Amino acid sequence: MKYDILIIGAGTAGMSCAITAAQRGLKVGVIEKSNHVGGAMHWSGGHMSAGGTRLQKEKGIEDSVEKHLADIYRINNKSGDLDLIELAVAEAPKTIEWLDELGMEWASDCPRIIYGHVAYETARTIYGPEKALSIYKVLYPQWEEKVASGNIECHFENTFIGLGKSEERFDTVICSTEDGELSYSGKNIVITSGGYGSNPAYFQQKHPNIPLVSSCYPTATADGHVILEKHGGQFRYGEFHLPSLGGMEEEEGSGRVDFNANWAMVLTSVYRQPRDIYVNTLGKRFIREDEVSPETRELATMQQPNWCFWVVFDEAALNSPDENGNHNPIMIGRSVKEMKAEAERGHALRMANSIEELAEVTGLPMDNLKQTIAEYNTMVETKTDLDFGRTYLKDPIKTAPFYALKVHASVLVTFGGIKVNKDLQVLDADGEPMSGIYAAGEVLGLGATSGSSFCSGMAITPALGFGRILGRTLS
Repeated sequence: MKYDILIIGAGTAGMSCAITAAQRGLKVGVIEKSNHVGGAMHWSGGHMSAGGTRLQKEKGIEDSVEKHLADIYRINNKSGDLDLIELAVAEAPKTIEWLDELGMEWASDCPRIIYGHVAYETARTIYGPEKALSIYKVLYPQWEEKVASGNIECHFENTFIGLGKSEERFDTVICSTEDGELSYSGKNIVITSGGYGSNPAYFQQKHPNIPLVSSCYPTATADGHVILEKHGGQFRYGEFHLPSLGGMEEEEGSGRVDFNANWAMVLTSVYRQPRDIYVNTLGKRFIREDEVSPETRELATMQQPNWCFWVVFDEAALNSPDENGNHNPIMIGRSVKEMKAEAERGHALRMANSIEELAEVTGLPMDNLKQTIAEYNTMVETKTDLDFGRTYLKDPIKTAPFYALKVHASVLVTFGGIKVNKDLQVLDADGEPMSGIYAAGEVLGLGATSGSSFCSGMAITPALGFGRILGRTLS
């Protein structure tokens, strides 16, 4: 059988493409390496953004496509693929309207301004109460309906390993399965295979001097990148790589963290004022811990050895409520009791009865750590930080036991990706379309749709939007 559209990857972009095309009566084949659909929607925070949505209007928030685009260009200094960014922003309200029509449930506090990235000036970030699973839950019934009607056929546990073409147009996808190699044919091939943050070898090839500590979906293994580059596709925007701060390894040296389960509130001081100090592996402070800007924090951490640091605090800081009377431990979602239990395990969070012992259990230079803590305690007394200008100085580090939490600059999404034109056609080394091949989703890289900064909602929203564009235009 030759499908009208053959899609590689049944994740965010792949599902939206398949559903949209199937609703037009096209015959759609989908190749999926796992045994289920949904991809990173089972994993992601699900943040989307658009200008002029129903939710904004209902809350009296004035916004538009033009304002959204201007805000993105303010944040990223007009970097990235401007054609794709403008296409994504223009498509975004239609994407949100589509989800509305499917019965998407939105979190009660949306739309809002998110401070975990450089913030928009207007409240336009939206998401479901179950993060990206809220999106999946409205897409899956549409998917099932089109599978039942025969318009979508999904081939599970097929790993994409090659492409073939006839008469100068790519029309064949080669897959590896338990039963050997299989080939599938399609008039149009759409690559939505995700990013590369779960492929350490490929990541190091593209970023040889960057340590990989990843919270990416396990199937984000660069399958599409490798094959497309083999056939002349261009990789770009790797230089825009920007990590997210907060990852805590469950097992030391594993290179894996879990954004949903083990994350520290070190993105910004908007949500939690620091009762602690951040020290690098030399035992020295390197930034004002009450810095608001996530990007300033990220860039500073990228200058530290191994792109990691320790958050150091004491028992009094752990147990002290904030200005509103709430306990707000550094580990997101953990109570004081749960943090103490985590410290007993001694993995990412270490505990000691003296500063000397804390240096020993963390491997931090003892003299440096003692000096840094003593200098910080003096800053608390004098209410002056001459080194970095920190102004929130209320919690000295004096009361045993003492704690240190190891935090990594982690990968949530990969910035590098495969080059396409404004019609989402994959381009070869000469900048010419690779006939028959299109791409959408993280395989394009966040650098293409967000530029050199994290712009809230500019990963999932373009993935859904670009998938829908291909689903309604290819035939």
